[in-house]
Amino acid sequence: MALLRIFTMRSQITRYQTGRHCVSRAIRRLRHTRRLSPWDATDEDLQFMAALTERLGAPPVSNMMRYCGPEARHLDQLGESLGDWRRMLEALARRYPDLPRSGQRASDGTTLDSAPERIVWETLVQMVPDELELCCHPWLEEGRYLRSDFGLCAPDEETPLVCIEVMGMLGSDRICRADVEEASLDRLAKKQDWFSQPGRPLLRVIWLDMMAHPDWLEAICSEAIEAAVAQLVCNGEERRTSVPDHSARYGKQRSLSVSRWRARE
Repeated sequence: MALLRIFTMRSQITRYQTGRHCVSRAIRRLRHTRRLSPWDATDEDLQFMAALTERLGAPPVSNMMRYCGPEARHLDQLGESLGDWRRMLEALARRYPDLPRSGQRASDGTTLDSAPERIVWETLVQMVPDELELCCHPWLEEGRYLRSDFGLCAPDEETPLVCIEVMGMLGSDRICRADVEEASLDRLAKKQDWFSQPGRPLLRVIWLDMMAHPDWLEAICSEAIEAAVAQLVCNGEERRTSVPDHSARYGKQRSLSVSRWRARE
């Protein structure tokens, strides 16, 4: 009887310890198991992101995926969740450690206001010729809080020849999905009214769908640079024509004096 009682107590203790061990092990496994999203990035997604990041010089933003075609369909759905998109960027950094990291700081050390601005800056900074300077957030009018995203300026000049606005929320179709996107269109309309006045710099707008295609982005940046160079040449010619020709004036005065002297003779 005593042996039966001891055996029963031992089996109960063993069963209790075993159950407690299993529960604690399950808790540890739950804590260390990463919760997976059904839209975690696939190998194809990471390869697509790596190729686009290398072309742009910076990781693309999630809103760009809607303009990247069927290859980015999974990434577009993944971008609807900030957590899923962040995990994708972390996986991209682990898979391709030599690629540029996400953030608002450009490769040349310039700090931008947003990731789309950085994407455009990384493209422009490689294309601007020596006769132009790329300005970040130039002021457009004194005494008024009005500035542009980027400016292409002549050396030692504060007023840009061409200003560039980066629409990092919307594509060129201007389809709005949120109030903040409509607000950005309103701000752009006010700036366009200001730029439409005589004597103002030229304006170029770069939309989100243009950033999604590096060739298109480079073409838009190239056109803006060509327009700035043309303005620079035009301004130089105007300055030359506005400066009086002292040699011609001297020659005319000398001819008049000679004719008067001959008349007196």
